[in-house]
Amino acid sequence: MSIRHSTNDSSRAGAAQAAAEWLAVLADDDSEEQRTAFLAWLRASTLHVEEFLRLSALERRLRQPGLWPSDPVDQLIATARQSSSNSEIAQLHAATPPPANSKRHLIQALAAGVVLAVVAAGAFIAQRWRPAEPEAITYATAVGEQRSVTLPDSSVVELNSRSKLQIRFTDSERRVQLLDGEAIFKVAKNPQRPFRVSVGSTDIVAVGTAFNVDAHGAQTVVTVLEGRVRVSDHPAAADAMRIEAPAGPIVELNRGEQVVIAGDRSHSKVEPVDPAKVIAWTQRRLIFENTPLEAVAEQFARYHTRIIRVNNDALRERRITGVFDAHDPASLIEFLRTDRGITIEADEQGWKLSSSDLHIGTAAAERQH
Repeated sequence: MSIRHSTNDSSRAGAAQAAAEWLAVLADDDSEEQRTAFLAWLRASTLHVEEFLRLSALERRLRQPGLWPSDPVDQLIATARQSSSNSEIAQLHAATPPPANSKRHLIQALAAGVVLAVVAAGAFIAQRWRPAEPEAITYATAVGEQRSVTLPDSSVVELNSRSKLQIRFTDSERRVQLLDGEAIFKVAKNPQRPFRVSVGSTDIVAVGTAFNVDAHGAQTVVTVLEGRVRVSDHPAAADAMRIEAPAGPIVELNRGEQVVIAGDRSHSKVEPVDPAKVIAWTQRRLIFENTPLEAVAEQFARYHTRIIRVNNDALRERRITGVFDAHDPASLIEFLRTDRGITIEADEQGWKLSSSDLHIGTAAAERQH
């Protein structure tokens, strides 16, 4: 589409008419051809830049809630014709040197005005044509499902059962939100684009490394498998995918180190762990070391629709040590049947455990599956 210019295009009226037409054209067609023609029109005169900025500022004001419905069209047109107080234009006039008596100084002043006008217009154009924020992509796994996902930057995410995350990558950073569950992140190295994983208000930053994040329940457990990561808290935001500046203490983790962030956002101390045991779930194994029976039952519930319910408070704290098949809760049940202090009832939901002995001891199973 071409812009119709008035016969006296150097006049303010002609420039205003052309600016209005450009606003309309660019709203419907922002092709490279139109952009090139528009920039050529801007460079032709500082008056073109001034009128375009003035009308675009008026357009922004008209988009404010409640302004457009209450103002008649005639009044808006009158406002457009009379408006000359735009802040950008005022800054342009203030920055442009006043005309000097010398012809040489006059030429320099006009040249400076053109440069400033084009710079201001360029800033406006860059803002207007800024790429839209990319939409988040969601990945999820069902009960008993494990999934490997290769991200657009070649990073790899291993999703555990009953897990869900969203990714949103930009030119400056790679953002991931782990909504629920557990995942291993094998991050492709790119110092110019930090890899950020958020879990609630917890922010985990890595450049090129591998780490496991477990976000089940009220706590988040971060374990570094390779390299190094930084764990911190950031303020809550309306858009959870937008990572704000860290507000809480920063914890640096190296390979083989783990930190637990409780529900109250407090950090436990950094502890050494065996990374192989943390990611045993990738081989569908569950490894427990002196783990409360209630936590063991919760782990099995991630992988199977039949669940284990522990009804006795003391029994919930019974400690279990052993290696089990994550998809075979019956293997745990068979082991528990050897303890006469535990009564087991099977039903449609799974198994119900209760204590038949006031004395609760310690059970241990040494099994390999």
